[in-house]
Amino acid sequence: MNLKLYRSATVGLKFDNFKILMDPWLTDGEYYGSWSHVPYFDLDKNLQEINSYDAIYISHIHPDHCSEKTLKKISKKIPIYIHTFHKKFLKLKLENLGFTVYELQNNKKINIGSDVEINIIAADNCNPELCFKHVGCSVLNGNRENSQQIDTIAIINDKKYCVVNTNDAPYELSLETINEIKNQYEKVDLLLTGYSGAGPYPQCFPLLTKNEMIIEAKKKREFFLNQAFNFIEKFKPLNYFLFAGTYTLTGSLWELEKYKGTPTFDEGVNYIEKKINLLNIKNITPVRINPDNEFDFKSNNLLLNYKIISKNEINNYAERILSFKKLDYENKKLADKEEIIDLSNIALSRFNNFKQLTKSKFKTDVYISLDEEFIKISDKNNKVSLVKKINTDVDYLYMKLNQNLLFNILKGPKFAHWNNADIGSHIRFFRNQDYRKDLHFCLNFFHS
Repeated sequence: MNLKLYRSATVGLKFDNFKILMDPWLTDGEYYGSWSHVPYFDLDKNLQEINSYDAIYISHIHPDHCSEKTLKKISKKIPIYIHTFHKKFLKLKLENLGFTVYELQNNKKINIGSDVEINIIAADNCNPELCFKHVGCSVLNGNRENSQQIDTIAIINDKKYCVVNTNDAPYELSLETINEIKNQYEKVDLLLTGYSGAGPYPQCFPLLTKNEMIIEAKKKREFFLNQAFNFIEKFKPLNYFLFAGTYTLTGSLWELEKYKGTPTFDEGVNYIEKKINLLNIKNITPVRINPDNEFDFKSNNLLLNYKIISKNEINNYAERILSFKKLDYENKKLADKEEIIDLSNIALSRFNNFKQLTKSKFKTDVYISLDEEFIKISDKNNKVSLVKKINTDVDYLYMKLNQNLLFNILKGPKFAHWNNADIGSHIRFFRNQDYRKDLHFCLNFFHS
């Protein structure tokens, strides 16, 4: 078996007579132009190789795992395997692109060719109570057939090797699934696990000082590295590979890069190895692969020698090239203000319905930038209002974003989504309260 790293979470597994590609994102500019690769990947130049794969597995719908820009170029003859989710957004998206999509029932192994099996298990093992406890977005209807959250874990194996891919699955949410996997599979030859967190905190919170951002970025960095270590300690694989969540902010957002709290690959491996050595854990080996390189597990050799890529190399490329790129919504005619207000009133109904459905209790006033004024969402009104000032004497959340991006989000998920704008670092957040998980999940439904 060979493991090839393309970029971020996009890796290829090559068995004797079967190859599977996972989570294809190979084009710059996902998340509305803000996420790019370093080094750059030329998909057009490498398309023949990508199209030589026999199957594709996609863990979830986020663009760095399911890149529409990438998938549009890939051969539609390659079948795609996904989990059977409660909502069919991922399936419909892939089918609209022209792919044949196979939805796999939770924890049901199937043979996909040449003695290669795949088993896709929801991070919460399709338990809505776990999802509600850790994520806060489930409807507690007792349905354990399809997952209401988006993250999955895949086990891919043949007669010789067993690979577990945890993708972006949160560790605490995944404990039931981890135990289920350990009960079914005697050994794990390779664990693929994330080690870096995306999201807007702390770089998109201007009320923090620069020093506070650096402190919070370090906390975030260590949280996700410790989560990676927890997966490794729990599975005790023969080998592990840190991957996913490797991106560089682009265009006008480049200035936030140094505050987002993401380690380099080598910083991640060094951190994990130090913890492994301190705890005297034996017989677990890190796999070090550069982008475009592959590791042969039969011979324990790399195709090419490994080279450490420093933060300075990444920053130099980004400053020279990426910082000059335009985001998707820039240099376009400004969206109409009245249309945005009309869409906001439609969105409010959906927002309130979801708040009621999830029994959320927040009383926070929400403000969204619009020209020189603010759209206000209040618990006391059935319509949004347009105000000139934020009332900071009560709990508030203020979100500042580009007017064109706001318009696209309010039009609905086919055009843009709050969660992707959030992950893409497009929104600046101002608040006088601690993070409210239920509020932010309800805001995902503030669209028409």
